[in-house]
Amino acid sequence: MKRSIRVGLIALVWVAGWVQAQPPPRAGRPRPPRTINRSNWVGKHVLTPEFMEQVGLRGAQAEQLKAELEEIQAQAQRLEETINREALRQGELARNVLSEPGASVDEIMAIIERIGRHRTEQAKLATRQLVVIRDRLTAEQRKKARELIAAEARRRMAQRAAERAARERAP
Repeated sequence: MKRSIRVGLIALVWVAGWVQAQPPPRAGRPRPPRTINRSNWVGKHVLTPEFMEQVGLRGAQAEQLKAELEEIQAQAQRLEETINREALRQGELARNVLSEPGASVDEIMAIIERIGRHRTEQAKLATRQLVVIRDRLTAEQRKKARELIAAEARRRMAQRAAERAARERAP
């Protein structure tokens, strides 16, 4: 009897160790942070030296664009921090609301409304960022920027298609 218990415990420890050693879901592909430019290639790349050089952004024009975009980014960062605080509070309240029958949902619903307003404000900032870029570029620079953006979009689509094909081929 003792031997079978010992073998069972060893097997249990081995299985537990094996389970703990498994990578978490989506390992190797971290969740992108929530920012104004999370999925906005233009916003992420317009101030890179390569993009600025290719489009012909220089001097005062580049400095003005950079200052305006940095101000928008600062506003977006403040909003994101507010959303994160609200989301943490929402999670705390959700535990109480879900575990206590009859608990009031008024406060959690108010938080959800505030988070929704903040997300709307983030969307407006993302659009404002694109409008600032549009307004600061000349017609020739906008044309060059559109060409670069279209080429990047084609490259990214081809890359995603190749990744999808590789996943489908994988066992």
